[in-house]
Amino acid sequence: MKKSKIIHLVVIIIGIIFIFIPAFHTSLWFDESYTVGIVNKSFIDIWRITGNDVHPALYYWLLHIVYLIFGANILVYRLFSVLAIAILGILGYTHIRKDFGDKVGIFFSFLTYFLPIMNTYSQELRMYSWSCLIVALMAIYAYRFYKSIINKDEKAQKKNLCIFGIFSVCCCYIHYYSLVTTCLVNLILLIYLIKNKENNKKVLRNFLILAGIQIVLYIPWLIYFVGQVRHVGGGFWISLKPVDTTVEVLSFQFRRQLDTDFALNLHTIISLIAAILMYIYIGVKIYKLKKQNEDIKPAILSGGAYIGVIAIMLIISIVTPILYSRYLLVMTGLYIFAIAFILSKEKNKILAGAICAITLVLAIMSNIQNIQINYDKSNKELYNYINEEINSDDIIIYSNIGNGGVVAAYFPDNKQYFLNFAHWDVEEAYKAYGPGMETVTNWDFLKDYRGRIWLIDSEHMGLFNDDFPKENTRLLKETKRIDTKYHDYVYNVMLIEKY
Repeated sequence: MKKSKIIHLVVIIIGIIFIFIPAFHTSLWFDESYTVGIVNKSFIDIWRITGNDVHPALYYWLLHIVYLIFGANILVYRLFSVLAIAILGILGYTHIRKDFGDKVGIFFSFLTYFLPIMNTYSQELRMYSWSCLIVALMAIYAYRFYKSIINKDEKAQKKNLCIFGIFSVCCCYIHYYSLVTTCLVNLILLIYLIKNKENNKKVLRNFLILAGIQIVLYIPWLIYFVGQVRHVGGGFWISLKPVDTTVEVLSFQFRRQLDTDFALNLHTIISLIAAILMYIYIGVKIYKLKKQNEDIKPAILSGGAYIGVIAIMLIISIVTPILYSRYLLVMTGLYIFAIAFILSKEKNKILAGAICAITLVLAIMSNIQNIQINYDKSNKELYNYINEEINSDDIIIYSNIGNGGVVAAYFPDNKQYFLNFAHWDVEEAYKAYGPGMETVTNWDFLKDYRGRIWLIDSEHMGLFNDDFPKENTRLLKETKRIDTKYHDYVYNVMLIEKY
């Protein structure tokens, strides 16, 4: 076996171990609790419920299959997320190496496993890792389709066009950033075929047929897509802050922290500096390679698609905020490939080694933090505390869906009430937590209730101090404050009896 192949396989093995290390835990935050809640529904219910949320259904369908095989198991769900990034890195060996050479393949696998953001998002119990994999596969087969046109290989054209079409449709149904990405790639191919139609009339016809099929297959989701656009436009939780958003977008790939609560701290500054230095290096390298008449079209197209999606989302955000750095993970395979391709052209081994070394150091620092946070004993305290004394007929009440959603995922068999005092339009979407959880807007459901109540309050105890009807009640257990390391969630838990 060639030395480069051995090195590549070693990178893959170490990389897979590296991303799996922090993933063996069952802690949750709100977004992940939504995933846990919805995946035990039927395929039809998943389609209907997520249609009232803000994401398409494919990821939940995939995870529902996992649920059908392994049952409700948070750990298995999380490992399923990591599996997608493990496969993405393997593509460096099975696909990228074959199409672009050993160096590009090795760098691709290395960056897939050791970019700091991948350490965190590879284990997110959300659709991001699988979106990233599917977008990468879509782009790979778009390029293979293009090469088969250049090589006039009709058999390969049909095969690659079909596979590209399948992954394009999957992109449309797994995340809206992947939808925009696949539309952009389709547009690039269409422009190329139109410009060269004299020699490719049959190929253009086949491509247009495929484009029509893609549109037809997306029609069933259009009604939900329009509704979700209106929902976001009517006031979504994403906000566009010029400084914060710019820093987040620029530094995203070199950060480990999720961007729920952005902070311009030392970690962010280091990540931003590393990212800017990488952009400067890539820019200078592209300039030099073009002067040397090197063919860098694959990197330009890949990086251009990544930047193009960001530009499109920025333009849309002028009307309604939708540019959110977390969603950039969806196109990170394109980002990784562009850097890997440029790095493969670097003749200065010391410089290339230094870039990899700095990336590896940042990745190790990131993973150490992930391990410390994910395996902290405080993360188990909430479940253990409630599980020790909860009865099957106890009810659970909360007004903060953030920590309430986590409780709903941990105790799905107990009747629960989310007090939607703000009257958010979420009742249909939150049926993901049903039938155990019910969304209500007032305390009427307690009028005739007699029994034990677990009140899950937020950090400031607003639910109990300001709103909870205390007539004919008594406190069975004093307030227990639980601070978890995982996402820094705070729970104030009370056990109350209503008589």
